[in-house]
Amino acid sequence: MLIDSHCHLPDKKYKKAVDEIVHEAQQVGVEKLIAVGTSIENSRNTLATAREFDDVYCTVGVYPHEDLNLSLDKINQKLRDLLNSSRKDIVGIGECGLDIPEGSVPYPTRLLNEQKELFKLQIGLAVERGLPIAIHNRNADEEVLEVLEKYKNTDLKGVAHCFVSDWEYAKKLLHLNIMISFSGIITYPSAGEELIDAVKKIPESSLLVATDAPWLPPQGHRGEVNYPKYVKITAAKIAEIRNSSPERIAELSYKNTRNLFNL
Repeated sequence: MLIDSHCHLPDKKYKKAVDEIVHEAQQVGVEKLIAVGTSIENSRNTLATAREFDDVYCTVGVYPHEDLNLSLDKINQKLRDLLNSSRKDIVGIGECGLDIPEGSVPYPTRLLNEQKELFKLQIGLAVERGLPIAIHNRNADEEVLEVLEKYKNTDLKGVAHCFVSDWEYAKKLLHLNIMISFSGIITYPSAGEELIDAVKKIPESSLLVATDAPWLPPQGHRGEVNYPKYVKITAAKIAEIRNSSPERIAELSYKNTRNLFNL
């Protein structure tokens, strides 16, 4: 049994209907999916998908580069409206965090501060509602940590999605009650020793597996559209790295994801 703890449904990049995507995942033992919102409009669509399928849950949130035309107050209100519309299907807040594009260092301080304010808004909402956050982090390890540490005395909980840093950084996140999720990136030949070392050392109680579908397909499917069913490939790679069994990794990820998102 597996759960894809972070995918995007619906998405125009897919070449199949959502019902086919869900069915194919369940055929290979991926029983549940968490579809993650990236903007107000996308979150609405994601929620509609979760309402349509019993084994699909969703988060609502705004990615760092989305909804730039909306004020923080407007985003806050629209997210609250979504949360108030459904207690059953929405299981988290996100995808939210910080994103410094490749080749953009130094990144303009003003833009980074705007991202931080959006991130903090969503963390505060998650803590208020008792929901976990799905954290997006691109090239912003220290900046993400700086924001999260402001909430260390709260009931903050969440997951660092698509983790690509090292064990030392992972330990800092774990100390803040943030679980670690690995994607198909760990299957790539380019996955560095520091990332593989983190895969080995993450405690069993803090390990999640995800696809980020339709993005980041695992090795063997590079250049293709990614699908939630491929979370099984990443789980098998984690088992290989940890000298464990795919069944054991599936069991851990299933249990941890259900606990974090209160499924």
